[in-house]
Amino acid sequence: MALGISFGYGLYSGKERNWAFRFLKSIKEDVKVVSEEATTISKVHPKHFIHPARYDGSGVTVNKTGPDKEELVLLSGFFKDTNELRLIRRNGDIVVRWKVKFSEIFPDPSYLESPPSTDWNIDTHGAVALPDGSIVFNFDYGGLVKIDRCGHVLWTHESPSHHSIELAEGGGFWVPGRIYHGASEPSPFPPFPPPFVEDTIMKISGDGTLISEISVPQLFYDSGLESLLTSTGEEIESKQKWDKEILHLNKIAELKSDIANDFPLFNVGDLLLSLRKYNMLLVVDPETKTIKWWKIGPWVRQHDPEFIPGGKIIVFNNNSYRTAFGDGPDISSLDTPRVSNIIELDPVTGKHRIIYGGKPDQELLTVIRGKHEYLSGGGLLITEFEGGRVLETDASGQILWEYINRYKKGEVAEITEARLYPANYFNVTDWSCEGQSIK
Repeated sequence: MALGISFGYGLYSGKERNWAFRFLKSIKEDVKVVSEEATTISKVHPKHFIHPARYDGSGVTVNKTGPDKEELVLLSGFFKDTNELRLIRRNGDIVVRWKVKFSEIFPDPSYLESPPSTDWNIDTHGAVALPDGSIVFNFDYGGLVKIDRCGHVLWTHESPSHHSIELAEGGGFWVPGRIYHGASEPSPFPPFPPPFVEDTIMKISGDGTLISEISVPQLFYDSGLESLLTSTGEEIESKQKWDKEILHLNKIAELKSDIANDFPLFNVGDLLLSLRKYNMLLVVDPETKTIKWWKIGPWVRQHDPEFIPGGKIIVFNNNSYRTAFGDGPDISSLDTPRVSNIIELDPVTGKHRIIYGGKPDQELLTVIRGKHEYLSGGGLLITEFEGGRVLETDASGQILWEYINRYKKGEVAEITEARLYPANYFNVTDWSCEGQSIK
C-alpha cells in the first residue's frame, strides 16, 4: 500500500512539477554533477584540459627556423598538473614558467556568479607579455591578472574577463567582459528574458583599473541593427530555455596607426569584434559607439580576427559546430573531420580566400577556441587548441616549427594561446628567480 502511494505520488509530482518533483530532480542533478566531476575533484585526471592526441611527438617536434632565430614563444595552457604560462626557446628549453592557481590569486571569488569549484574547473584564456617580463592574462570568465617576471601578483581585476587580451595603442588593454543579469531583473534587451550575460568591451589601464566599458548588445540597438540579434532562429518565448548568451564575444582587436591607411572603411582606434553565436565579424567605433561594418560568414563559429597589412582581415575559422563533439563535453572524437582553417577577407570587396587549412598536409581541428598570429613575411603562428598544438608556417604554408603539449600516451593537454616575441622585445637580462624552475 505504502509503495503504491509513493509511486502514485511520484507520478503526480512529476506531472505537476511540484516541490517534491523539483527537490528530487535537484538531488539527481547534484549526484550527476558529482559523478561527472569525480576525477576532477579528486585530482585524479584533469579531464577539462585533456583531448585525444591527433599528432605524434612531444614538445618541439619540428624546428626549421635556423640558428639565427632568437625569438621566444609564450605558451598559455595546462602543463602536467596545473595552469601554467611558459616562455620557451625555439629548441623547447624553458626560459621561465609561471604556475598560476585561481584559488591562490582570487581567494574570495564572490564577485563571480558561478565561481569555479576547483583549480581544475577554470583555465587561462588570453595572455600577453610585456617588455619587462611581466605577463597579463585571463582566468577564463574568472578575472584578469598581472604578474611580474618572477610570478608575483602585481594586480588583479575582479571581473568575468575572458578569451583575449590585446595591447591598446594608447596604453592599457582591450579585454572582453560580461555583466550578469538575474532572473528577477527587467530585461535591458527585450525580447531576451533574463537570466543572461551581456558581453562588453572593457578597456583596462596599465595598473588594472577599468577605464571604460561598452555594452556590445547596446551597440546593435543604437546602430539600428536590433533585428540581427533575433536572426539565429531561436524562438523568443516566455520562460524559454536557452544558453543565456545573446552574442558570445570572443575577440577585440584594435586598428593600429601603422596600418590604418590600408583600410579605407575604418579609422585608427576602431575595434574589430568576433561574435561566435552569429558567425559574425564587425567593426565598431568605440568613441561614437556605433557599428561601422559587419559581415556574417563564410566562417563558422570563428575566433581571433586580426587587421593585417594590405587592408585585409584574417580570422581563425573553426568551421564546425558543437555537434562535432562525440566523446564528451567539449571533446570531439578522433574521426571528426579536420576542417578548421584560416581565412583572409577584404572588407571592401567582400572577397575571401583560405590561406591555411583545407589541404592534405594542412589539416586542423578546433571546434572551440583557437588563435593565430600574423607574422612578418606572411607566415602564421597557429594555436590549435584541441590538438594541444602550436605551429608556425611560412607564407607558402610550410610548417617551420611545431610544439605538441603531450600529457600522456594518447592524450594532449590544451594550449589556449601562443605568441611569438623577438628576443630583443624584452629588456630582461636575467630571467632567474628564487623558487622558480628554470632550464
